Amino acid sequence: MPVGYFSLILHAHLPFVRHPEYPEFLEEDWLFEAITEVYLPLIFIFQNLHESGAKPRLAMNISPPLCEMLADKLLETRYTRHLENLFELSKKELERVNRQEPQFFAVVKMYVDNLGASLNLWNNKYGRNLINAFRELQEEGVLEIITCGATHGFLPLISTFEARRAQIQIAVENYRKHFGGTPRGIWLPECAYEAGIETLLKEAGIEYFIGDSHAILYGEPRPRYGVHAPVVCPNGVAVFARDVETSEQVWSAEVGYPGNAAYREFYRDVGWDLPLEYLKPHLHKDGT
Repeated sequence: MPVGYFSLILHAHLPFVRHPEYPEFLEEDWLFEAITEVYLPLIFIFQNLHESGAKPRLAMNISPPLCEMLADKLLETRYTRHLENLFELSKKELERVNRQEPQFFAVVKMYVDNLGASLNLWNNKYGRNLINAFRELQEEGVLEIITCGATHGFLPLISTFEARRAQIQIAVENYRKHFGGTPRGIWLPECAYEAGIETLLKEAGIEYFIGDSHAILYGEPRPRYGVHAPVVCPNGVAVFARDVETSEQVWSAEVGYPGNAAYREFYRDVGWDLPLEYLKPHLHKDGT
């Protein structure tokens, strides 16, 4: 008999950024980077595991703002252009380092291969529609998709009951729009909970939520197993608490992998080190 179970729950959210009034907009790159670095690789890994006979069985929140951006045709077109541009730059870099800095050839070749594979996945395998790809994974039993607040609003600081209810109800409606049915779970925005929120969740048909550690640790009576077991509220809605030590591994610059010397410095790249004239064809028109 197992002594416990490991629950892997991923949180996917980005602020809604879409500016059709500009031909390019810097903050849209947040979405484009996340698609390339996170969402495409995740879908690819999940599908490979499933096709090999493995059953990863994990949950993932895809917030309503992120759903809307992933389903947007304008952003789809702009992301395609963004990815093609990165691929062209990586191939140009491969030629340059082969001549001038051969010690970087292997790492640049890795980027050429990865970006080429991403283009193939985006255009051919997933048809530029990641919502469909995620939905298919859920239908195949690989992934349970849950929701988040409608605008990722910090629920305890939203002053009116009606506005809190709207955050939950609109999130559920958005989930039905993209994935069908009612989400079983919700990742509370910023994992922020206060007493009474579970009433709104129950009303919306949600069975469980993800909260921060103190959502459980400060409960009355204090739960026997702390954050290491779900707790059921009096109205039947369950809460799973985020594990502090695991979270630090992901987020902390002091003890987590972002601060490790082997971790890639996200904001140090060829944009820092190469001449503007070389990079200019690959930058936004305003030079960013």
